[in-house]
Amino acid sequence: MICILIVSCSDEKTTDFKTTTEKSERYVLDFMKSNHIPGMQIAVSHKGELVWSEGFGNSNLELETPVSCTSKFRIASVSKPITAVLTAYLYQNGEMAIDSSVNQYLGGISNANWDFTVRQLMCHAAGVRHYLAKDTSFIKCHNNIQKGLNIVKTDSLLYEPGSKFSYSSYGYNIIGAYIEKVTEQTFDELLRDSLFVPLNMPNSTIDDPYSLIPNRTSAYQLNEDGEITNASFFDNRYKIPAGGMLSTAEDLIQFGNALLYGEYLTESSIKLLFTPYKYKDEKESDTGFGWITTHDDNGNKLYGHLGGTTGGCSAIMIYPEKELVIAWLGNLDADWSDVPTKTIADFFLKEIERPHSYTNSLAE
Repeated sequence: MICILIVSCSDEKTTDFKTTTEKSERYVLDFMKSNHIPGMQIAVSHKGELVWSEGFGNSNLELETPVSCTSKFRIASVSKPITAVLTAYLYQNGEMAIDSSVNQYLGGISNANWDFTVRQLMCHAAGVRHYLAKDTSFIKCHNNIQKGLNIVKTDSLLYEPGSKFSYSSYGYNIIGAYIEKVTEQTFDELLRDSLFVPLNMPNSTIDDPYSLIPNRTSAYQLNEDGEITNASFFDNRYKIPAGGMLSTAEDLIQFGNALLYGEYLTESSIKLLFTPYKYKDEKESDTGFGWITTHDDNGNKLYGHLGGTTGGCSAIMIYPEKELVIAWLGNLDADWSDVPTKTIADFFLKEIERPHSYTNSLAE
């Protein structure tokens, strides 16, 4: 394995993560073996400092190419919180609205009598449906966000916008199309110039299947016998805002820390991201503006998102009160994406919360 970075953090109290990372490494290797995962990439930061970054397994099995820190994985629905942060940035700069009519710009997205807003779309409260098996027949719409709207353009909304929760990746595609219309820029350009470059995320980009992208991992899936095979070809460009990005664990750590410590977003924009949406009956959800806002089993505040797609699985978790950020990526789709992240988070949280020795600042 390559791409190993272990740093001991110390300020007023000494926290040594060496034992924690060794324990995490053993866990990851066992987890990969039991779940037939070809390659994984994990990074952890504490108090804004990268304390662990490591690649496991292979980014390409046929070439036996090991996963490195710069191996780019499909991050699937972890693209959604990135879209949310970009949207909050454009909103705070006065480049777009989040509570006005979306149809005013896009026109007739649904044949229902209701209109919806970017905020409702972002919080999965707009009533737009999620994926259906028939959507694969729209293959000609998969190479472009605007064309991708045709997949759901004539479908009725599931309910009156704002009344309840219904997870929808298509809602995020609509947000991307809306942003393109309002800003008169492509979503790809906005991602690169207004988010990836300012936040120093050099290994993040869109998942264009026809572009030559250095260090892109190969995508894998399991067949009916549980054997690893190459994943089916799929063009994710129609759903860049919802699940069509590539990134690395270290880039996602950089992204998370920008929300904890950076100046990219204002305090009010940060509050927008992590404030749970209230439905019309005033019940709070655990869904913020593109983020899940919840608590772990021990009561620690937690912001995060999971992702799974053909040939990729991902997670990002931010523990704001503990100043801990964890990201992991894999090149196999699965339904267990929160398991390794929560387990590793627990290892690091126990070390953070353990009584430590304090550094004497006076010369002896």
